Amino acid sequence: MPSSPRALLVRAALAAAVLVPAGLVSAQPAAAYTNAELEGYVVTFVNAERRKVGCANLRTDARLRTAARKHSWSMKTYDFFSHTSRDGRTPWDRMRNEGYAYPRAENIAAGQRRARDVVAAWMNSPGHRANILDCRNKAVGVGLSRGRSTYGYYWTQDFGSR
Repeated sequence: MPSSPRALLVRAALAAAVLVPAGLVSAQPAAAYTNAELEGYVVTFVNAERRKVGCANLRTDARLRTAARKHSWSMKTYDFFSHTSRDGRTPWDRMRNEGYAYPRAENIAAGQRRARDVVAAWMNSPGHRANILDCRNKAVGVGLSRGRSTYGYYWTQDFGSR
């Protein structure tokens, strides 16, 4: 069965993301993409930054992605912005609760509507940049939740060492 025009466009954009700087891809408004597509762009852009400094690409991990998505959903739903959950859990607690035994770091952001913008914000922050460019990080899960709340867009990026 032939691919839809939208599916072909998304595949072309993902392929282009590997070949051109992050700022030249995904200029479409976020509403044109699903959360999963935007999360995938974040991984693509982060891996491009890592390759610039000689780090291997991060692999995606479903457990880290679930932890990240749940935290982003919680921040949006309960309108807060913190690495600590409302019930006091840390990023490491949340990653382990999803069955990932080797958590390393977490980046969060809020308000950025495009994948390239959230990655740029993280790269312009020393602590977040250090997490992205730490070659000891081997796995990642990205979660986006958007909707009515203070910032509208909540991003979580969880990193693991295996």
